[in-house]
Amino acid sequence: MNTYTTAEKNLAAGFAFIAGFIDSVGFIFLGGVFLSFMSGNTTRIATSTIDGDPELAWLAGSAVLMFLLGVMEGALVRRLAMRRLSPDRIREVVLANMCVLFTASSLLVLVDAPAAAIIAAALGIGAMNSIFERSGEVAIPLTYMTGTLVKMGQRFVDAFFGGTHTAWLEHLRMWAALSAGAFVGAIAYRGLGVTYMSQFVLDKSKTECRDKAIAAWRRSLSIEPDQNDLIRLIERYEPVAPSRL
Repeated sequence: MNTYTTAEKNLAAGFAFIAGFIDSVGFIFLGGVFLSFMSGNTTRIATSTIDGDPELAWLAGSAVLMFLLGVMEGALVRRLAMRRLSPDRIREVVLANMCVLFTASSLLVLVDAPAAAIIAAALGIGAMNSIFERSGEVAIPLTYMTGTLVKMGQRFVDAFFGGTHTAWLEHLRMWAALSAGAFVGAIAYRGLGVTYMSQFVLDKSKTECRDKAIAAWRRSLSIEPDQNDLIRLIERYEPVAPSRL
């Protein structure tokens, strides 16, 4: 990272935040499957298969495939741009491509197509890895932090053997940015339920808003069951099926 400018490092931290945000939302929506952490999804495939849960295994496998396709799409866009544009314009094309994918994901949410929106978001996460690429290799990882934490630990030790503290602090900032994005994403997803429910409270005819809020809260509970406030909200607003005499 030392070869990049301060502005580029700030840009990388910003995109790490976005990656954490999207991964957190996707994790809750998909019930424990990641959009950017493919090692975790690979483990999920294995454990779900052994536990006899083919649906979850298929979901995790699909996430891996969408991420891989996103990486390939981003690499293709970058290489086509390298043939036609000057080096200082290549990253702009990669960024524009990623923005198109995330914008498509947002629009799909608005038209109530969440499954397609998650696919577009997974493609965007994969394509994001082409932003900081040099000689065909990812120079700054944006969507996964295992390698970043390894480098942080190594540079921290190096600081006591003639190295600088700046090196490991840069890696710490990347990890902190992704972590912050994950926290904000989880809070935003939970708040989405509150937003939908508030519309229902103001207008009882908007039962679809109530149903979307309850669905969002249930997905959150599937990840972390011990959320008593959400349980109480669901019990309060969930419609009771009419009894049959």
